[in-house]
Amino acid sequence: MHLPSDSNSPPESSPIHLSNKPGAIPPAGTVARQPLSPKVVFQAPNAKAGQVYCGKLREVAANGRALQFKEISLPAALTLTLSEEGELQGLPAVAGDHLITFQWSEDGLQWHIGQCVLLVNPDPRSLWQINEPASDAVYPKPHSAARALNAGDLKIAAASRRGRSHEHAGLFRDDDFFVQHDAASGWSVLLVADGAGSAKYSRYGSKLAVETAGEHLLAALKGDLGISIHHALQGWDADPESISGQIGRQFHSLFYDAAALAVDAIEQAAALQQGDAKDYATTLLAAAVKREGTQLFVATFWMGDGAIAAYGPQGKVRLMGLPDSGEFAGQTRFLDRAALASDRFAQRVKIGRYTDISAVILMSDGISDPKFETDKGLATGDKWDALWNEIAPCLAADNPEQSLLDWMGFFVPGHHDDRSMALLWA
Repeated sequence: MHLPSDSNSPPESSPIHLSNKPGAIPPAGTVARQPLSPKVVFQAPNAKAGQVYCGKLREVAANGRALQFKEISLPAALTLTLSEEGELQGLPAVAGDHLITFQWSEDGLQWHIGQCVLLVNPDPRSLWQINEPASDAVYPKPHSAARALNAGDLKIAAASRRGRSHEHAGLFRDDDFFVQHDAASGWSVLLVADGAGSAKYSRYGSKLAVETAGEHLLAALKGDLGISIHHALQGWDADPESISGQIGRQFHSLFYDAAALAVDAIEQAAALQQGDAKDYATTLLAAAVKREGTQLFVATFWMGDGAIAAYGPQGKVRLMGLPDSGEFAGQTRFLDRAALASDRFAQRVKIGRYTDISAVILMSDGISDPKFETDKGLATGDKWDALWNEIAPCLAADNPEQSLLDWMGFFVPGHHDDRSMALLWA
């Protein structure tokens, strides 16, 4: 299936050959039957449907002469005005080749009829179709999901929606998330996963990954491990190097077990389908967060692309790792047995203890790619400020999860992947 292009394939402007003759303006869409004199060619810059337009009529072989214009005749689909200097302004509503007719003069005394075709390119958004997956497909999945909950004096919201490329192709959403808070222990867990677009069952792989790993993390942090880490955090200030090392090792083990259980679940699902675990390929981002007085403790695991960050105050961001990227655009690392065995696994676990952050944010690359563009951009405080300024009104709404889901419908040419975000903020 061919997907619509975001680029405008026609040239920058479209010249129209015309002849001109003094007299009344013929109706739009008609051309005088006799040769008109003098023969002049006009052109105007292309427009885009639904966007404010300002372009100037230009004589192709002007030789430096200044012309005057008046009395424009337009098709009903165009709402434009013509200034004496030849400026066309307005809001073209319908895409297509539109013939416009006007009068022009070199001296203001003798007037001639001129014509030009204004090419109005379609709004790329109008080209995207919304199609449904096959009704008998295995692992059906809602096209969107959202959740919000309170975490003591903190708040949590998460949302995920099917991208335009999957809408157009009639495919399911591959992203997924898991968020939960345990009031008794004070621990919150947030996970986001992005199923591989090339893997036919990745929509279920991402669901298995976040739910299996998320449930394990929460159960462990509600139990003896969470209590042990809580007591260790009490002594952080007295011996930060020793305590951070101890807690780091505990979370390395915890995240490894959670990831291994997720891999087990994926392999079992593949076996039931008599398929390959690669068909369920997914990334996995996870964060465990706990408020300790004025401090916010954050432990994260990052496998694949997307982003995890402790953001704030304004202008400051602490990336909790780096995205995995392959040799070609769109490549990344997925959760599997090889990832568990890699000596790089420990590098995927980060911990931090902060007094001033505004939010802990996890997102799939459907958001990080259009908003940050590059790994360098991902580390730029200004870009995080811009993102925060966009989503902060959503978080202040009565239903922040729905507002966040609505915001994820933003349009950026070339970026039409599924979008998911989970965040915790004060």
